[in-house]
Amino acid sequence: MPVAHLLALAPLDVWFRMLWGTLPHPRYWLALLGIGLTSLIGTIWSFPERVIFWLCWSVFKKDKERFDHPPGVLVIVGYYRSGTTHAHNLIACDPEAVTPRWYQTLLGQGFLMSWAVTRFLLVPFLGSSRPQDGVGFGPLWPGEDDFALAGWGRCSTLPGRLIFPSQWEKWKKWNTLESCTDAERKRWRKTLAGFAWKITRRHPDKMLVLKSPNHGAHITELTQIFGDRVRFLHISRDPIKVIESNIRMHESLSPHLLEKPLDPITLRARIVEEYLEIETATISQAQSLDEGRIAFITHENLIADPVGQLSKGFGSLALELSEPHKRAITRYLVDLGTYKQSAHTHADLKTPSDTESESIKQLHALRPSQNQVATVPLSNPEHPRPPARTGSGIFVALATTIAWGMFWIGLIWIIKQSFPDYRPRLDQLVWIGGSVIGLIAVRAAGGGSKPLGIAAALLTLLAFVSVSFPITVINWHFAQGESISNFLYHNTKGALHGLTAPSSIIYAVLGMLTAWRHASETGPRAPGT
Repeated sequence: MPVAHLLALAPLDVWFRMLWGTLPHPRYWLALLGIGLTSLIGTIWSFPERVIFWLCWSVFKKDKERFDHPPGVLVIVGYYRSGTTHAHNLIACDPEAVTPRWYQTLLGQGFLMSWAVTRFLLVPFLGSSRPQDGVGFGPLWPGEDDFALAGWGRCSTLPGRLIFPSQWEKWKKWNTLESCTDAERKRWRKTLAGFAWKITRRHPDKMLVLKSPNHGAHITELTQIFGDRVRFLHISRDPIKVIESNIRMHESLSPHLLEKPLDPITLRARIVEEYLEIETATISQAQSLDEGRIAFITHENLIADPVGQLSKGFGSLALELSEPHKRAITRYLVDLGTYKQSAHTHADLKTPSDTESESIKQLHALRPSQNQVATVPLSNPEHPRPPARTGSGIFVALATTIAWGMFWIGLIWIIKQSFPDYRPRLDQLVWIGGSVIGLIAVRAAGGGSKPLGIAAALLTLLAFVSVSFPITVINWHFAQGESISNFLYHNTKGALHGLTAPSSIIYAVLGMLTAWRHASETGPRAPGT
């Protein structure tokens, strides 16, 4: 069945090239159709900016494979499930840092305008937590630039990892780039340099933070892109836990596959091989860095003492963990609360092979040795966040609904006066309205709640239903000059006809779901927002 695919917004030309010579089994055609529809949407709304960027980057950029960012670049490295996401979220709390967000990485080929659209269009389709581990997720949460490399430049291992595992030999070259041709390496550098440039345009004076697990094997290439302004923070974790967590991740993300999943034995062996390859390349390439360009932290220590460990790591990199950053980390962790293990833990872990023990020994040897630190209790924020004021949120949401309805009707009237032969309904505005109502409601309440989410969704529906009759009168004015009863009957009938159209129902559902998602969110806010 169709899912909110990890490369759903990658443009059609990227998908055509990925599928070239490959025809998925008919059982996956419905999922492929869903991907095709979302890809078409992503292709259309990002096309103008994609063309303009390509022209400007090709004509005016002297060195297309390099991006000089004076405030500096910090790259978080460490194999998948080693704790890099947690470190990324903590560092993204820094008000003086900028990092890619999921609405940007999932539409890597886009830019400011298409990203602004994607930012709210993704809300109904992305859950509030990742399926593999329950970690916070959503359009505004920090995202991995590897998704932009995959969806924009086709220069990532993601297709071979999570879409076509039988084609792993074709895609694994992007892990270390060693077997890539010169043209492929240039494409990788050009894509990442261009994406980094776009991410920093609104905040050119802030440090750029990137995170992708296989960037540890890209240290040499990354220094070519960013020069001596790039630093690295390596996160490591107990190898056995990393391997088992990766198996669970693949099981949770199996709906994204367009072919039969790998058998557990092959999958486990492939994870161990890739894990060892990336960590070996990381330690090897780190030797070429000057002192103060890479720091090492264990996931266990980062969990025990997040502020202290980041301060220590930043100090090794000649960076400073500012007081506002420390306060933001504390507030984020307090809001996050106690981590709850994801329910998706029933994957077949399989018994390790005879050769795996040797790989585990090598991974332990590659892992920088650090003494386990004691757990440091979190201090309460200086200004604790007050409880949500649901009543105030609902009242403000009601006022917003009325204002949005008046805006909608006024816009239709202006269009009708300007173009008498055109009869628009603009049902799409219910989706935008749901986003506006939900966002304003949660801001007014100071936090989300289920009652507030329900109220925001119902108010969104109320706005849609309420404007339908005035819009019908403006556009058609049925039974004009006849009795009041005929006027009301025919215009009400027309309004109901518009409300029950399939497209209207779809937009209404999306609007209500968007309002619900915004106003019912009770977890921590996306770091840095």
